[in-house]
Amino acid sequence: MHGSKNTTARVLASGLSPKTPTFDGCREMLPGVHLVELPLPFTLGAINVYLVRLADGYLLIDCGMGTEACFQALARGMEAAGASWTDISEILLTHVHPDHMGLAPRLLELTGARLSMHAHDAEYLRELTQTERYLAWADGVMREAGVADEIIAKIRGSSNEIHKHFHSLTPGRMLHGGERIAAAPGELEVLWTPGHSPGHVCLYGRERRVLFAGDQMLEQISPNIGWLPDRDPLGEFLDSLRELEQLDVDLILPSHGAPFSGHREWIRKTIAHHAERCARILLLLDGASKSAADVVDELWERSLMPFHYRFAVFEVLAHLEYLERQGKVARIGGDPIVRWRMT
Repeated sequence: MHGSKNTTARVLASGLSPKTPTFDGCREMLPGVHLVELPLPFTLGAINVYLVRLADGYLLIDCGMGTEACFQALARGMEAAGASWTDISEILLTHVHPDHMGLAPRLLELTGARLSMHAHDAEYLRELTQTERYLAWADGVMREAGVADEIIAKIRGSSNEIHKHFHSLTPGRMLHGGERIAAAPGELEVLWTPGHSPGHVCLYGRERRVLFAGDQMLEQISPNIGWLPDRDPLGEFLDSLRELEQLDVDLILPSHGAPFSGHREWIRKTIAHHAERCARILLLLDGASKSAADVVDELWERSLMPFHYRFAVFEVLAHLEYLERQGKVARIGGDPIVRWRMT
């Protein structure tokens, strides 16, 4: 289902399968590891955060969006797990998207915890919190991609709302990958898994064969991979998956949807999905030069809401960047619209 148009539509709409279960309060997944499900104010529906017992206190993996509903759900989950705010000694962000970091300022004040995030995402967050500069840059990217000004204006409106949930944060510990955390399920190793964001991280527990996967692996969908300048996000994502494929994993604890197993099969299908997407883009460029917006309109044979359309454009740009680095496509011009052709 990874390669289907229906699946792709759900990816872009940040929507999970209707089969995604809901949990009341919190659920103990392993001894000392509690999953707490928090509501989100968009079609994704919910985010899973994880409360992990340490020798002294708790580690909170991600913290949800900066809404009162998220905060109250987390408070109920903490109470169910028997933990107080001051029991949290460390908050670790798998990445800095707003549904993962929005509550961080409030929780850091309540808990006094140390904040940990990857160095690349700390840098990325600094760019995201320069809101007007970032949104003006994104407008320029869309314009070069061939998106009409009226659509760009609508995208800007929805982006303004999301950007209210980005906050400047100063990590107490900058992660680089390879760090180890002593925890109830055994030692957890920080794995740098770029692609979905520049500094996305997972946590791997070798003893229990458990992977705290963030948005790297979601059972029902392939995570959105959006273009960023001077990077190859799709190539990085695929390389990260190949590294995870080498691990022994019995339990995947994702940020969205139900915990699952079978990581190698999921990785195989996801790599095949992106190969299929690249092949389809090459077919669309066979004998014709097209803008990224042209490609979006042919890949998704239905209209997308402005916010989801932005995801589609940046996802197509990530695939074009990947194909260009492989020498399979080339860009043409750029005054004002960049077009692409097969080499």
